[in-house]
Amino acid sequence: MCLCVESLPDTDLTNLNWTRLNIHENIGAEIISMMKVLHILYSGLGGHGNVFFSMVDADKSGEIEYEALFFGIEDAREGYIRKAEARNVKWHAVKKKPGFDVKSFQEITNIILKSEPDIVFIHSSSYIFPVKNAVLRSHKKIRIVVRETQPNHLKTKQEWLGLSVALLLADKVVFLSKEYKAAIKKKLSVFFSEKRTAVIPNGIDLDIYKPVPQQDGNFLSLGMQSRLSATKDHATLIRAFKICLGQQTSKPLRLVIAGDGECRPQLEELVTELGISDNVIFKGMLEESELAGFINSLDIYIHATLGETMSTAIMQVMACKLPIVASDVLGVNNMIQNNINGFLVPAKDERALAAAIMRFLSNEQEQKTLANAAYAFATENYSNRLMLDRYRKIFFGTVTVGIGA
Repeated sequence: MCLCVESLPDTDLTNLNWTRLNIHENIGAEIISMMKVLHILYSGLGGHGNVFFSMVDADKSGEIEYEALFFGIEDAREGYIRKAEARNVKWHAVKKKPGFDVKSFQEITNIILKSEPDIVFIHSSSYIFPVKNAVLRSHKKIRIVVRETQPNHLKTKQEWLGLSVALLLADKVVFLSKEYKAAIKKKLSVFFSEKRTAVIPNGIDLDIYKPVPQQDGNFLSLGMQSRLSATKDHATLIRAFKICLGQQTSKPLRLVIAGDGECRPQLEELVTELGISDNVIFKGMLEESELAGFINSLDIYIHATLGETMSTAIMQVMACKLPIVASDVLGVNNMIQNNINGFLVPAKDERALAAAIMRFLSNEQEQKTLANAAYAFATENYSNRLMLDRYRKIFFGTVTVGIGA
């Protein structure tokens, strides 16, 4: 026999909005919290979608109802829609115009008011304005959790404003690393509150991203996966690869670039100008279901970038036990330790990048040693279940969610 009743009205921000009391014959009783969390995340490729679906897949308890609002200048990715529907996650999509688009913000406000979640989880502080508007207009107490992801050196004035407002008005602002939090605290100290901030690294599904032995091929494959945008440094990678082609290797070299974006035409033109088209493959956008296979098809992973907050791509590669060469920039050098679990080289230095690649190619034992260290670090620190457990402490606060059987 099972009896369900609503109880426990709100009394403060840590209280659950409602609970379900299950009474099991001959077993006892337990209170199971039922919480609805509406996530607002970018509609295109990026870490937002990876983190959201990693969180959904990690939740085996069924205590949280997930809802997604895909928002941005791009249409919602078909892969995101398919994944949401496969997981019975209700979803919305709002496309915005470049810049400050009041109409799209109003759409977000209306969706929140209709959804009536317990928590709005925003994956960028720049979304704070329509969310706070909805919270103020709602008859229900709705908490705001912000996951701040944009690298500081890439923030626009609007994004700095959004973060300042979020630090004042959100119930919790989550940073991806201690270094990132410290930098924000120093720059925005007047708005900063230790009580309303936290550090939670991203997590990935370690059942998907794991080492898979590959048969020896005819090429040594180097690769990178990311958006082809100005925030990455694919041009330096391509020039470094050109240098490597002039070196002696055990097999012919091939560079495989996965991803798409506004810089693709210029990068394809650069490859043609350098005369290396036969050795470079542009894979285009990959679905997440294809990423693990792509990573495991490589011999060496290279992440050339101008800065990150926390690279999901690097986490995935570490978990697949690949040797990694990456740019020595914020958001990367807190994950990769030079000569310990990978090689770090200065950004925009094609010769240093080529030298690090050739060092790996000439020393198979060093490849294995650093790749094993990267794998151990990823499995210990980057599990999506660990990430969800940390967020649950924010969602549910200190309220006891179960009573003795």
